Amino acid sequence: MMAIIILLLCYVSHVLALSAPSTQHFLPNSPVITTGVDFAAWKNCFRNCPFELEPTVIELPDVLPSDFPTGTIYRNGHARFCADDETPCLHPFDADGMILAMTFDASKPSKVLFRNKFVETEGYIKDKEMGGMSQRGLFGTKKSGGFMANLFQMDYKHVANTNVIHCGDSLYALWEGGLPYLLDPLTLRNKNGRGKAGLTDLDGLLSDNFSAHPRYDPARKTYVNFGSVFDPIKSEFRVSLYEVDATTFRSKRKNGVTPNFVLDAPALIHDFILTTNYCIFFINDTRINAMSAIKAMFGSAGFAGSIEVDKDAEHSNIVLIPRSLLDDKEQDAVSDIDLFHDERVTVVKMDRHFAFHYANAFEDMEGNVVFDTVQMDGMELAADFKEPFWQIENPFRDVSPTRLIRYTVDIQNKKLAIGNDQPKVLTTRLPEFPSIPRDISTRRHRYIYPLVARKKVNVNPKTSGLGGPVAAVAKIDSEDTTNNQYFSFEPYEFPGEAILVPKAGKTVSLPSEEDACYMLVLVTNGKDLTTDVAIFDVEGDQVFEEGPILRFPLPVFTPHLLHGSFAEGVTFEFGES
Repeated sequence: MMAIIILLLCYVSHVLALSAPSTQHFLPNSPVITTGVDFAAWKNCFRNCPFELEPTVIELPDVLPSDFPTGTIYRNGHARFCADDETPCLHPFDADGMILAMTFDASKPSKVLFRNKFVETEGYIKDKEMGGMSQRGLFGTKKSGGFMANLFQMDYKHVANTNVIHCGDSLYALWEGGLPYLLDPLTLRNKNGRGKAGLTDLDGLLSDNFSAHPRYDPARKTYVNFGSVFDPIKSEFRVSLYEVDATTFRSKRKNGVTPNFVLDAPALIHDFILTTNYCIFFINDTRINAMSAIKAMFGSAGFAGSIEVDKDAEHSNIVLIPRSLLDDKEQDAVSDIDLFHDERVTVVKMDRHFAFHYANAFEDMEGNVVFDTVQMDGMELAADFKEPFWQIENPFRDVSPTRLIRYTVDIQNKKLAIGNDQPKVLTTRLPEFPSIPRDISTRRHRYIYPLVARKKVNVNPKTSGLGGPVAAVAKIDSEDTTNNQYFSFEPYEFPGEAILVPKAGKTVSLPSEEDACYMLVLVTNGKDLTTDVAIFDVEGDQVFEEGPILRFPLPVFTPHLLHGSFAEGVTFEFGES
């Protein structure tokens, strides 16, 4: 009997050890350990937003500052990680997009008009109707129904979950794998009907995908963007370039020809950068992993995992395309751009690395291009998970730690500037989601506002497995990094991408007023499953680190979201709460 009891105790201890939160598979100097972040709370945030709210007035605990501008904050992000039949998303990028909106009005300084709604995509509507997962996800999520339901299912779900932009009297929900969804800026409903009817091709401009990272040009008052699509029959990856009016979100081109360039393998292009004279892309050598592609065809992996960065390549390419090639009014405008043979295109080699996001780019007084990038030395785009990504014991095992780095491209000599603090490391504190005020885009900037780790980290940038959740915000001074400022939230609180709101009466494009902004972040609490809004005053040297000047709870929990924007001057009738 004693032997049986001992065996039972051993078994129970084993089960408890398996079920208890563990960090034993994190390296000792992993930021998950060294910064004290509550990793279980971070994982706990990957759950469905429980409900939608029609426009609802929130009473603030204090009044907004007198120079807080009228306008609406819009945010998009993945917010439905499990279907009604418990079929899970295996990667957050496969989860349905949800728009969150907050309207601030200077005439109502103690109130906010809040609402949130899932984008009524075709896939979302079908999921709700069938009570399951109706389509596969690009990153490995499977349809309900098991192996046979997923076999040779080559289409994937449009999740509209990455970004949202307000133009004119409309909202555009963006996802790089499809066309935009056209939404009402007050109700957040599809303007033209549910499902596919809600899509827009921007009056015939688009035939395929449209990236979720348009870049704003404040001088021309346009957005420049790209769309990419891979043709496996031709083994051709085509990237189309677009410029649309910032008010109408429609093209100004008269000849109906879309400039594009072609690569012979699908590139991992999620974001790009813009200056007055250049569209700038970061291109790695990639290839299709045949085994991963076969697994994707058989429904056991995602299509995204078929793209493999050539680890043997020594260099990555920074490609600078003159914007004159995109302008149909210019004599040198073209429809097909040969990146590596057109002498007007500048291609600069740099040490191989990977980048998801950029802060900004501009041209200095000498005509050189300066840009700030969130750089990691290694990245595996796995999409063959057997369980949800966030339930893996160490989801960061294949991810190298990030750094925010400033590069300068010597345009005349077609090379990177080296030496004299070039390239310049701005922060090593695991930065991601770098933000600037919209009107600084393409212009010289000093300050950048990324999310960062809770504490200073000291890690080898070339060692995978040393990433981790970010639980702090930062104001980075690109001119003097000793002036960098940081604010850390509680270990169980996780901020989302910052949105910078210029103070009323200030012009952030003036160097003396560049930081005359308020910064808004959503703070997701993975312990209590609540979400707050934190507002910081970022103007000056010491105010930021004192913390939020105002913080208030939202009436609904929202998970980790992605990108968004501020629509200055956009307001609505608040009505009754």
